[in-house]
Amino acid sequence: MAVSDLQSIAFPTLDESQIADLSRCVPATPKLYPEGTTLFAVGDRNFKFHGIKSDEVEILDNSGEVPKTLTVYHHGRFMGDISHLTGNPSVVSAVVKGNCEVYEVLGDALMQVLNQFPTMKDIILRAFIARRQLLHKSPDFTGLRVIGSRYLAGTFRVRDFLA
Repeated sequence: MAVSDLQSIAFPTLDESQIADLSRCVPATPKLYPEGTTLFAVGDRNFKFHGIKSDEVEILDNSGEVPKTLTVYHHGRFMGDISHLTGNPSVVSAVVKGNCEVYEVLGDALMQVLNQFPTMKDIILRAFIARRQLLHKSPDFTGLRVIGSRYLAGTFRVRDFLA
């Protein structure tokens, strides 16, 4: 699959009817966040799913010495990846740019939203999987690093555990 195709799958824009559907979901709560608010950070578990109603959210890789912007989400986009469904920790951070209004869904309630709207379910699940693929292929993403001697068995155990 070409990277441009993967990009379009990974970062779809919800149309107005899909955003309206999300706003009507019982577990979706509209929230307004001021600039600079961290919606979730690297290592967070059970973080919230966000559909962006206005302004932008920047996705950052904080694993290097200097944070790198991986992407910026805007109106009609949603944040998250497969970690929402697996319970794994977040591998990136999300920081609000501007005064951002979002529809917020708690991690456990995301399954309810997906079951309630099958067409949105397909879009979201495909995006989650494509985002993880892009992240692993990205030269800009450092990810988790194991620091230890190559001669110590403990270093290999940790590396194998994280793989």
